[in-house]
Amino acid sequence: MAEQNMLRFAALDHNDIEPCLALSRNSDPHPWRDDTWRRSLRDEFCFGLFDDRCLLAVAAFSLVMDEASLLNIVVGQDLRGKGLGRHLLSEGLNWMQQIGAQRCLLEVRRGNASARALYQRLGFAEDGIRKNYYPLGDGREDAVLMSADLPLTTE
Repeated sequence: MAEQNMLRFAALDHNDIEPCLALSRNSDPHPWRDDTWRRSLRDEFCFGLFDDRCLLAVAAFSLVMDEASLLNIVVGQDLRGKGLGRHLLSEGLNWMQQIGAQRCLLEVRRGNASARALYQRLGFAEDGIRKNYYPLGDGREDAVLMSADLPLTTE
């Protein structure tokens, strides 16, 4: 993989649907449906990290008034733990702040310890639990609700 300083951060649009679908299907144990990606690329704020060959990570945000919400973040399965999620999230939140966001909200699967740790390192605090929010193959999983004021104070 390229060094982080050789990565390219870019806003995505409907022309990026195929790389988003491929990354999501290959790297996310609970991928978004195709129509959800299409709608987000059309109506929301989607960002990607690229090396010289392909899309490595993608994040989708919404903005209502001055609150951004992280809707989804996917990092290539073989690239996790290398700082790409942190880099993408930091860049995306910087962009969202520049267009008026003063706070960011998100929800994360209770069992996704690595994502929760990343969000906490970036300055997100746990605000509560949404019981039985995410479907699992054999039941449901709670969502942990988190938020942070922008700009993030922890880098």
